[in-house]
Amino acid sequence: MNYSMIALGQKNDENQSQIRYQEIRAEAENASGPLASLRIRAGGYLQIYETSQGVCRFSLVASHGALWASWYLVCAHLAAMFFAMTDLTCSLSPWARYKQFAQYAAALKDINKLVMVETYVLVYTIKELGAAFAIKVGIPEELAHDYAKAMEAKENDNLVLRDLYHRHFLWEQERVVSGKLDEAFEVFTWPFMRNLCQRPWVWFSYFRVGKSLKFQSFTDQTERVEKGLVAYDRAAQFGVSRVFKITKVRLKILPGFAWLPL
Repeated sequence: MNYSMIALGQKNDENQSQIRYQEIRAEAENASGPLASLRIRAGGYLQIYETSQGVCRFSLVASHGALWASWYLVCAHLAAMFFAMTDLTCSLSPWARYKQFAQYAAALKDINKLVMVETYVLVYTIKELGAAFAIKVGIPEELAHDYAKAMEAKENDNLVLRDLYHRHFLWEQERVVSGKLDEAFEVFTWPFMRNLCQRPWVWFSYFRVGKSLKFQSFTDQTERVEKGLVAYDRAAQFGVSRVFKITKVRLKILPGFAWLPL
């Protein structure tokens, strides 16, 4: 047996995998769109969900999160403009107040983009290059193996997919969201608007009327995870196939454009 030829073949396979991995990362960046366009990323999340064959329910719920943020931040920008001019409790100038909010909103969009890129990379890497390679590039071992197993299965139990969602959610919170969100709030010193932003009102299209998610402290990771699980359970109860169809219809009506800050 020619072991040198085998080793050379393995090295070539590894090189090809590395090349494809870098291509996947580039595709993820492209699919995530401009920083401002949350609706483009909502569409990107749906693409990830379809590629995973419905296994990555994190991306389905995240698609609705991006859709919610697209209109919520527009409303918040308008409110910030008004309160920047009328708030008499803060010594900062109106421009400084609004600038702080705008920087916070930009940080939220940056977080959204980063999470979508890494979710795309996770699903496509595992699907195309396998769990072993995904682990080599930093995806948690159990998460990689369980995603691979679920994507290969003909059918998956809801509890299995809920557990995958939960662990995926925690991983993104710990590696991307929490640190960047804390940094954004550290420089947000306009008390009135900062307090409003700590208590956002979250409502997805598959929520029942009057069943919004109301935060007490948006910077509390535990509360974000709890709310994320509520959003998942409501999607499962509503029917994930229905949630998917509704999301596709909404994106066809207003898909998002590079020049439109949604």
